[in-house]
Amino acid sequence: MPPTQPHHGQFALTNGDPLHCHSYLSGYISLLLRAEPYPTSRYGSQCMQPNNIMGIENICELAARMLFSAVEWARNIPFFPDLQITDQVALLRLTWSELFVLNAAQCSMPLHVAPLLAAAGLHASPMSADRVVAFMDHIRIFQEQVEKLKALHVDSAEYSCLKAIVLFTS
Repeated sequence: MPPTQPHHGQFALTNGDPLHCHSYLSGYISLLLRAEPYPTSRYGSQCMQPNNIMGIENICELAARMLFSAVEWARNIPFFPDLQITDQVALLRLTWSELFVLNAAQCSMPLHVAPLLAAAGLHASPMSADRVVAFMDHIRIFQEQVEKLKALHVDSAEYSCLKAIVLFTS
């Protein structure tokens, strides 16, 4: 249950008052947006090489930043810090992949990155043919999900709300 007294950047619940519901939701969305640790434009631009092609090291750095930003974002949104640390870890473990897809779409991760992610995964550890096929299928699904989200032209507030829904739905 969320706290009834405001603290640590949070605010009191409206106790079901429909007149205050809109301002409550707007305030909550504002807090979700303020929790974003990096401007979305910084994700990809810092990893680009001079010829606009991302190298494998840069792709791994970008992926690590997106995962780290998901954790930082969660740590700064309302109600998440109030959970026990074991519950926080459990929620992040359950939802990291969905948060990664949302962050990839939000930061406009170049789609040519997917084959390089696949190459990085295949290079990291030898796999059987069956595992290679399954791994490549995961990369294809990832790429399709990012493409679909980009096509929807989701704005920052909507991404923040989607991430909160993903995180707390479990």
